[in-house]
Amino acid sequence: MPEPSKHIPVNLMIVLAMLAFELAPLPVFADATIPISAETRVSQRQVTIGDVVTYSITIRHDAGIHVLPPDPKAHFEKGFEYVDQGTSEPKKIEGQQVETFWFKYRADVVGFYNLPQIPIEFTAPSPDDPSQQLPGLLQAPEAVIEIRSVLFQEGQPNDIKDIKPIIGAGLDWQRYLKWILLGLAALAAVAGFFWWFMQTKKTSVPKSALVPDLKPYEIALAELDRLQGKRLLESGQFREHYFELSEIFRRYLGTLLSIPALDWTTEEIGEHVSRSGKLDTGVRQTILSLLPATDQVKFAKAPVELQTALNHVEAVRDFIRSTTPELTSKFQVKSPTAA
Repeated sequence: MPEPSKHIPVNLMIVLAMLAFELAPLPVFADATIPISAETRVSQRQVTIGDVVTYSITIRHDAGIHVLPPDPKAHFEKGFEYVDQGTSEPKKIEGQQVETFWFKYRADVVGFYNLPQIPIEFTAPSPDDPSQQLPGLLQAPEAVIEIRSVLFQEGQPNDIKDIKPIIGAGLDWQRYLKWILLGLAALAAVAGFFWWFMQTKKTSVPKSALVPDLKPYEIALAELDRLQGKRLLESGQFREHYFELSEIFRRYLGTLLSIPALDWTTEEIGEHVSRSGKLDTGVRQTILSLLPATDQVKFAKAPVELQTALNHVEAVRDFIRSTTPELTSKFQVKSPTAA
């Protein structure tokens, strides 16, 4: 009877070798001498509900290294709402390629979020044979984001504000202090602009390099066109649409009325508009109706029909046109400084 072979069959050895290669983990390059590195950034570490946060990963590497786009979505499933993502134009700095991948998320749930390291796969030439590409794995650093409530104030034990104290019969200086500070800020801005104008006037700029400044109403109308070009309503993204529409409307109001409309609440803007005696009744009613309508969709997530949303866009557009000095002379605004 022949003795059993003491050698492993050749076919079995090949199968075992292939299986070992497939199960082998990608090498993790953490050594500083390896010509590739990653950096993590967040646009804001402390945000409130509704703010948009930009999370970006910047990778620097030598030529010949190919990086696969990272995917951090799994770490943003809780507390955030996906908005957009993209890749910046590659750059070359100090002989290395620089690639930036950015992701935008909207803060949705209050909490403290510690984002772990994000794996980044890449291939690099083999040191022994540059014609061969070896797989590698790089870890992007951790990041921290805190989402606060819109009612949160530093130093308060909870989110509920106390009842305002009783106002006495004397002169309320706090009521006028805000306007005084706004007036001083306006004077400082004018002085800063005059200084900047005098500095830039000293340097000669070719006529071909001069670009005319856009007026506030031109910027607002262009922003409305870009918003409609995104077709967020047609894709069902009503809340994202109303966030941008509200920012366009508030930014134009801030320029028109000389108030920080982006920072003020709807109630503060309504109180200012109601006190103003230089606003037409129709203009005042448009402001007091559009602001609550956009807030209901932004914060309360109230359902709205497509035609109603389109009508709100046209209402903002008509408001901008009706308050444009080049188109009508009926609208006169008295700035807080003049008041």
